Amino acid sequence: MIRITNYLEKKLQEIGIYNLKELDEIGFIQAFSLIKNKFPSVTFNLLYELFCLLNNISFSDLTKEMKQKLIIEYKKQPPQYAMPDSILIEKYLNCALELAMIAYEEQEIPIGAVIVYNNQIIGQGYNQTRQYNDILAHAEIQAIRKAQEYLGNFRLNQCDLFVTVEPCVMCSGAIINSRIKRVVFGANEPKTGACISQYKIFENKAVNSHCQQIGPINQHKYGQLMQDFFRGKKSTNPLNT
Repeated sequence: MIRITNYLEKKLQEIGIYNLKELDEIGFIQAFSLIKNKFPSVTFNLLYELFCLLNNISFSDLTKEMKQKLIIEYKKQPPQYAMPDSILIEKYLNCALELAMIAYEEQEIPIGAVIVYNNQIIGQGYNQTRQYNDILAHAEIQAIRKAQEYLGNFRLNQCDLFVTVEPCVMCSGAIINSRIKRVVFGANEPKTGACISQYKIFENKAVNSHCQQIGPINQHKYGQLMQDFFRGKKSTNPLNT
């Protein structure tokens, strides 16, 4: 059994991985991407070490050709960013949830979204398709438009989008084209979700821009409004549950 070095163990802990099971679930390439993002000076030796650890082979057994293949595979992957602090995730998703409650009260499909830049909300929105008679008026699109107006730029490269429910195909396309860095969603949407449920748009390696996805964070908390809406039930504020 290959033993993990203290150096690698500390680096993995920095990105929230504490055992081999967690490493196996995330994969050695994504783990290296997260470490590289947090510590830009790390070399590809760490990638090789992660590969050896998961495959239980000695570092000395890696050939030059194997190392080159690992580098090529790594460079094919979309960029990975360090996970936001869990407190910040809850904070911004709760802001989005408050917007979703407004949509619910206005008899709109209850989804809310906020866009964050430098720890500041610069765009927000909720579904208003019925109010505006506009199929484009999804929460994410509303938030993107306001963020672009705020920055004076249609590119949102350094922005994160927090949305209560997994984006659809249309919104996922807008997220990619606006160059949003990362999308965090509270609950999945089994019928129309384009991140993990019906499609996996953000995993398409052929597109020229990539967005990291994180979610679902809490299916019950952030999906309850949707269930209540489509069942015609009166809903309580999920923030109070």
